[in-house]
Amino acid sequence: MYISIADQTAVFLRSILFGAAVGAYYDFLRVIRREKRLRGLPTALLDGAFWLAAIAAFALFVLIVADGDWRSYVLVGLGGGLVLYFLTLSPTVLALLGAVLSALLTAAGWLVRTVLLPVRLARRACASRQVQKIIHKFRWKNLKKKLPFLRR
Repeated sequence: MYISIADQTAVFLRSILFGAAVGAYYDFLRVIRREKRLRGLPTALLDGAFWLAAIAAFALFVLIVADGDWRSYVLVGLGGGLVLYFLTLSPTVLALLGAVLSALLTAAGWLVRTVLLPVRLARRACASRQVQKIIHKFRWKNLKKKLPFLRR
C-alpha cells in the first residue's frame, strides 16, 4: 500500500506527540511514587500498570493513526517524543504535578480529619472515667430485669 510523504510526516509528528504523552503519563506515576514514598511491590505494580497501558496505547496508535502498518519511523518518533519531553518539559511537569498532588493529599487529609472529628470526640468522651462508671452501672443483667422482652 502506498503512503505519501505528507502522510508519513503527519504520522511521524503524531508519534512524537504520542511519545510526549507517554512521558507525561510516566511522570504522573513517578510523582505518585515519590509523594507516597512507595517501595517494593507497589512500585512494581505501578511499573506494570505503566507498561501495560503504554503497550496497549501504542498498539491502538499503530492501528488507528498508522492504519495498522508497522513503520519504523513510528517507533523512532515515539522515542524522539520521549527524549524531547524528558529534556524539555519533564522538570516543569514534575514540579507542577508534585505541587498539585501534595495539595490534593493535604485537602483529602483535612477532609477526612474533619469528617471523623465527631467520632474522635465521642471516643474520647467514652474513654473518660465518669462515662465508664455510668456504663458500668447499667449491666446487661440489670437491663434484662427492667426489660422483660430481652429474656430468653
